[in-house]
Amino acid sequence: MTMPNPDVKRVHRTMIVYRVVQVVLIALLGYMAFNFQRLFALRGRPDQFITSIVAAIVAQLILIYPIYRLAWRDAGIEIEGSVPGLSSEQLAALRKRRLMGDLWKSCAVIFFLTFVVLAPDQAKAKAAPLVLSCTLFSFLFACLSYFQCFNFSVRKRLKQPE
Repeated sequence: MTMPNPDVKRVHRTMIVYRVVQVVLIALLGYMAFNFQRLFALRGRPDQFITSIVAAIVAQLILIYPIYRLAWRDAGIEIEGSVPGLSSEQLAALRKRRLMGDLWKSCAVIFFLTFVVLAPDQAKAKAAPLVLSCTLFSFLFACLSYFQCFNFSVRKRLKQPE
């Protein structure tokens, strides 16, 4: 469904918002990394910090293709939805597609939140901080990847000849 003349200003505003979110996520990632590194050092296990980073990177490698596909799809929907003068049927179809993407993203957030909330505290399990750090780093890496892939996909789609 190729549509001519999307409202590029609207799409670029979305990309700017996503860039700001990425900066905030990077700051949060740095803050969490500092705190987890300090926690592992205090517990006498500084090697667990590197282990958690490596595990998060491995999880990211597993998730990168689905994240890229979702971002590519969402970028297409955003560009198609920015074309002025869409009919109500076209808007309804785009809304359905957008809701499906939002459902996938919500499922991922709920998975990570449930995993973090149900993790035992460190008094009950010695590996709890390691698992928690792996999970949180993976979540932040996945979010960063989605926003980066979305911006990349939008730029690529806008440069494509019709």
